[in-house]
Parts: sequence; C-alpha cells; structure tokens
Amino acid sequence: MFRSFLHRYIHRFEQRYRYDGTYMHELADISEAAFLRFAIMQTAGSGFGGGAPRDALCAAGIAGALVEDCGPCVQIASDMALEAGMRGEVIAALLAGTAADADAQLGLDFGRALLLATGDFDALRDEVERRWGKRALVALSLRAMSARNFPVLKRAMGHARTCQRVRIGNLDVAVNESLKAA
Repeated sequence: MFRSFLHRYIHRFEQRYRYDGTYMHELADISEAAFLRFAIMQTAGSGFGGGAPRDALCAAGIAGALVEDCGPCVQIASDMALEAGMRGEVIAALLAGTAADADAQLGLDFGRALLLATGDFDALRDEVERRWGKRALVALSLRAMSARNFPVLKRAMGHARTCQRVRIGNLDVAVNESLKAA
C-alpha cells in the first residue's frame, strides 16, 4: 500500500519536471525506509531559507547539481529555480560561466567552493555571513549539500547519464565544463 503511494508520488514528480525517476522507483522497491530517508535529506535542503535571497538559494542548489552532474540533475535544479521565480537569463548566465546577478553568483560560487573545498571558500563563507548572516550561511550550505544527493544516488544505482545541454525556457544552454568538479 505505502509503496504504491511512493510510486504515485514519484510519477507526479517525473511529470512535473519531465524527469526520468527510474532510480527513485527502484529505490522505493528496494526499501521504502531508504526512500523515506532520501526524501528527508532532500527536504532538509529545500525547506529552510534562513533569510538568504531566493536567487542565492537557487544558485547554491544549481551548484550542488553542477558539482556532481551536468545533465538531468542540473536541468531539474534549473527548472526548480525557474519555478521559484529566478529569471531564466540569470540561470543561463550561471550555467555558461558568465557574470550573473550578484546574489546568484555568490550563491553559486559559495556552493561550489563548499562542495569542492576550494581555496577561496573562507572568503566566500565570510561574504555570505557578512551580507545575510549565519542562518543564510546554513541555508545555502543545506541547499548545496542536498542538491548533490540526486546525482550521487543516481550514479550509485547505475543510472547516471552523460552531459547534456540544459533548457532554460526556449534557450538551450551549454554548461561551462569548468564549473564541474573534475
């Protein structure tokens, strides 16, 4: 009974974002408890804004997906950012590696530096805290951390895909390869 509920939930998610959730269906079949833990991890990242600007939060989520994947997970992070009200041209600029809105750029740079442990992380962390406070720092961190969960689980379960262009509205955007982890 509960498993069929999970599959309906996943199906609605797939339809809403035009996303292949085969690995989520497989996870639900393997273990309902594991699926619930995965869902709880995702909720931790998206449910707390901490006073951070919307575009910074969305960009930190895009950063998490970028670090792990340059295909469907970056697409869904971008779709969710659009859905939250982030402008498509800002998302496209972030993905292309060109100058973007200051809040969004700081969110992306912070998320990438956090997950990649880059040398500029301390300065970015200090800037986030100076601008928006510690609660926002935590919110951006949770968003970046949880956004990488989808591609990591997909890869672990053998469902990872190769790089693809990301569609923002009517525009296909090539992801700047230098934004990926390796």
